[in-house]
Amino acid sequence: MKTDDECGFFHVCTDGTSLSWMFKDNNDFTYGINRIGVCEILTGAIVLVFSLMDNHAHFLLYGTYARCLKFINRYKTLTGKWISHKYNVPKYLKHLPTSIIPLKSEEDILETATYIDRNAIMAGFKGLPSEYPWGSCQLMFKTNKTRLANCKKIKDFSENELRDLLRTRVSLPGDWLVNNNGMIMPECFVDLEAIEKLFKTPARYLYFLTKKLEGKVDLSISRSQKSFVPDKELRKIAADLAQKTFGTSDIQSLKVNDRIRLAKRLKSEYLSTHKQLGRILHLDASLLKGFV
Repeated sequence: MKTDDECGFFHVCTDGTSLSWMFKDNNDFTYGINRIGVCEILTGAIVLVFSLMDNHAHFLLYGTYARCLKFINRYKTLTGKWISHKYNVPKYLKHLPTSIIPLKSEEDILETATYIDRNAIMAGFKGLPSEYPWGSCQLMFKTNKTRLANCKKIKDFSENELRDLLRTRVSLPGDWLVNNNGMIMPECFVDLEAIEKLFKTPARYLYFLTKKLEGKVDLSISRSQKSFVPDKELRKIAADLAQKTFGTSDIQSLKVNDRIRLAKRLKSEYLSTHKQLGRILHLDASLLKGFV
């Protein structure tokens, strides 16, 4: 795992109370897992733990706040496109709230990791967390690698085969493995070495896994500002967007109409408030209420 002063650990999740469903069948879950690997490649956020539930998703990510934000936004976008194409429900996830919670201590990281791993049984899964097929708990401290035996490397597929099988044009590492159901094996993109190193031993992992942490972690989620991006990060995002759209990152040099265009994008994609948009884009918040 790379270390960087700006990098940290984040609990990233979608709101489990906003939707009745997000993944309906095994095919949805399979490609939901594939999108995790795709989003890791596209954003540089490192996946340590994940769990996909029928109506929400949890991730423990390592990276900068901006990369983690891009990860969940890209994941929502790709999943929304899948839902629109398969179920003919456009923009289903467009306004789905998310939480990005910085984890300050080692204990917070370990408790969040096992909270995510326990999520399936708390939602009614009848087996052990390690038996849940759509999460990373099944990978922890495993010495038996037989489940990878019949998989095929991405480099052994043709470009057309990959496009048909994985439904993506994103270039993925050639040594990543795909099983017979078209699922990218999570062992390829989950940084197991890093998360196991944090737990140190299987016994310590099991100790945390048996702790009832739902009240504590649920409280941190409820207290988090859903989809709120701090001003420092939003300034960077706005400057990058201005550069791509108008050829300059100098927000103040833009015409008012152009800044309002930026405000609409930021409001839609990051759920920023009028007051925050006013600060970032040098506009009167009351003016924005009439346009955004």
